[in-house]
Amino acid sequence: MSDWNDSHIRQAADTLDLVIRKPLIDGGNVHAATYLACSAWMAGTILYRLEVDGRVDVKPGTVVLSEEVNARLPECFNLIAVMAARGDSGDETVESLEVGSCDERRLTMQQARDTFEPVYWAFAQRQGLTPADLVLAATLSTAVAAANCRPAMGLKATTHLAHYSMLEASKTAPGPRPTIAEGKAHLHKLATILPPLTWSRRFALWLKP
Repeated sequence: MSDWNDSHIRQAADTLDLVIRKPLIDGGNVHAATYLACSAWMAGTILYRLEVDGRVDVKPGTVVLSEEVNARLPECFNLIAVMAARGDSGDETVESLEVGSCDERRLTMQQARDTFEPVYWAFAQRQGLTPADLVLAATLSTAVAAANCRPAMGLKATTHLAHYSMLEASKTAPGPRPTIAEGKAHLHKLATILPPLTWSRRFALWLKP
């Protein structure tokens, strides 16, 4: 498995960050709480798929507790907290905001999953990312979003929202995993921001049925 510093993972994380931000542009700006929550929800969802999906048969929305998920979350949370702290600080008013005071998310977790999960899996297939790699890239993307959101939300609120949203998604059963075909049409619209494919990856995709 790759690690956080793998160049392939870092490039994937940067692209996933753009995948989230592009549809959330609002008057030329990204709404911070929605952007951060969507990124964290997707990281939690991919983690759930990796560690829980297929091992339990429950209705979407059911709370599912997993020791495997619990074992992974502290490292993910630490990365997010460290990168949020490296982001540019806001003014005193922003930094002193109470947790949740600027949390006005404009999408629900399910809406975020419906919008972004097909794209994540199509992107992973395109780039040759394993599910474990995609968890790393999605979490690193959330850490990038946290650093970007700190000036608007303050460190305390930013870190809390990122951690809470990832935790929420990692313990809430999603619906059936979207097919690659569902995401390809969305991925095509993002062609200008996708990293170029290597020749080896092009050949591997050509061989795939």
